[in-house]
Amino acid sequence: MATLRVPDDVPSPNVDAEAIKAALKGWGTDEKAIVAVLGYRNAGQRRQIRIAYEQLFEEDLIKRFESELSGHLERAVYRWVLDPEDRDAVLAHVAVRRPNEDFAVLVEFSCIYSPEEFLAVRRAYQHRYKRSLEEDVAANTHDEFRKLLVGLVSSYRYNGDEIDSKLAKSEAEILERAVKDKNFHHEDVIRILTTRSRAQLIGVLNCYKDANGITLSKQLGAANAFTDDLKTVIRCINNPIKYYEKVVRNAIKKVGKSGEDDLTRVVVTRAEKDLRQIKEAYHKRNSVTLDDAVSKETSGDYKHFILALLDFEAMATLTVPHDVPSPNVDAEALKTAFKGWGADEKAIISILAHRNWIQRKHIRIAYEQLFQEDLIKRLESEISGHFERAVYRWMLEPEDRDAVLAHIAIRKPKEDFAVLVELSCIYSPEELLGIRRAYQHRYKRSLEEDVAASTNDDLRMLLVGLVSTYRYSGPEVDLSLAKSEAERLERAVRDKTYYHEDVIRILTTRSRAQLVATFNHYKDAYGVTISKQVGTDTAGKEFTEALRTVIRCIDDPIKYYEKVVRNAIKRVGKSDEDALTRVVVSRAEKDLMQIKEAYHKRNSVTLDDAVSKETSGDYKRFIHTLLGN
Repeated sequence: MATLRVPDDVPSPNVDAEAIKAALKGWGTDEKAIVAVLGYRNAGQRRQIRIAYEQLFEEDLIKRFESELSGHLERAVYRWVLDPEDRDAVLAHVAVRRPNEDFAVLVEFSCIYSPEEFLAVRRAYQHRYKRSLEEDVAANTHDEFRKLLVGLVSSYRYNGDEIDSKLAKSEAEILERAVKDKNFHHEDVIRILTTRSRAQLIGVLNCYKDANGITLSKQLGAANAFTDDLKTVIRCINNPIKYYEKVVRNAIKKVGKSGEDDLTRVVVTRAEKDLRQIKEAYHKRNSVTLDDAVSKETSGDYKHFILALLDFEAMATLTVPHDVPSPNVDAEALKTAFKGWGADEKAIISILAHRNWIQRKHIRIAYEQLFQEDLIKRLESEISGHFERAVYRWMLEPEDRDAVLAHIAIRKPKEDFAVLVELSCIYSPEELLGIRRAYQHRYKRSLEEDVAASTNDDLRMLLVGLVSTYRYSGPEVDLSLAKSEAERLERAVRDKTYYHEDVIRILTTRSRAQLVATFNHYKDAYGVTISKQVGTDTAGKEFTEALRTVIRCIDDPIKYYEKVVRNAIKRVGKSDEDALTRVVVSRAEKDLMQIKEAYHKRNSVTLDDAVSKETSGDYKRFIHTLLGN
């Protein structure tokens, strides 16, 4: 769960770039102004600010920061402003080049990051340094270190959740023999730790603990450099949050000596991921908040910047316990909840509503292995109504759930094109591609085919274009193109030719960043947003409604979702629990906190209170839990 919070009304990249330029003028830099901007922008927004700054002032923003800032603040801001994969490439290079190589950084990236994320880091490293990460690691290590670390940084682990129980048992026995013989550098040990999927390795480590009554990391013998690296691999695989908490704890102790770099690394790299959980683990372990520890041990503008990244509410609302039971324990608890007359819905909620999607998938697998029945089918038979539909959608893997939602939308008597627009305009290109694959796998037809078969004329052209596109996801903007396409859209509005192929082409093929620039130029040039001008005289027409939905989803997804939830709350008990469920279930692990904040700001009542008032029973309890209660 992230800690970064982005304001509802983010200024344009040009406005932010000009504010930063003003902060850099005069005698001395206004560091607080820089923190006030950059500390509240996500990776995509920071990149857009860099591009805008270079276009406006013909100088590189990062180089300007390097000349204006110094010390720990300069390093922290520098790493924050870089693209994530480029930042991690820099961190890897710093680690490799240290006199006493900091292998922990390399282990973190290779064992905690997803295969796709780590591949991006390796590509960024190659692009920046004109050498592969593997080459540099090999050149700076030797013997068993080289085998282990080159194996880690060159591996592309399988990312699935399947576990081969027999393989886990046999490889746990191999590791047990290595421990007994103190043969930690054996090629089998290195092969297991560098090639197996995270899920499979957790299975191996659990099997080891069950068989030997102690964790593998505790049995690796007296500390030396190689066994320290092995322990780091195991800790990163087994419990990343606990691992990061220890890194931060040690860094806090060493602040003023050498700890700032580690503190910066964790805060900067995890602020948009799971820093909230790391903060919770730190508080639980040390009986002091991480914010208080940072306030006490750091100082100046560096302190203000780190606190800015620490001190936000999470964008996600899902709360996962620090000590999560094993999938087998959760599966057995669910089985117990199904026994007797009627299911124990509170027990079901207490488990499933506090597990992330990977943990839920592990529970499904464990349940089927233990009881030879499908958990989702059992849930469908035990619970009913809106509660059943909400739990069903929560239990599906994200891309499979969204494929189901798309199919339901297409098959409604009046097609719910808003769902299709959400998926194609708000989701990343990779997420939409995953949904399309899941749809094909589940229904044996492509999403494009079904959309085409269920729509006609202009609406078909628009929706098929949206669901079949793979938009560029970068933040680069062509301002001259934005100007010309804003003019083209204005002619379509003026002539009421919304269905013109140029309009559809622009909305279905341009990147989100490019479209936002086009919409901003439209507003600047004509004094009104395009969404307010589309179809003002033809309200109710499906096509113009779809166009407005596209524009709103592209322009401000949070504001769009707030409106969906607001309308759903008004219609609860009539027709719209489905829309409420859809938003809560699909955004609980993403940006539901921001949607809640937007709802509160717009309606002067919290979303939690509105849900409490308008819903009831187990459905209310489930939705309430996903909202963060």
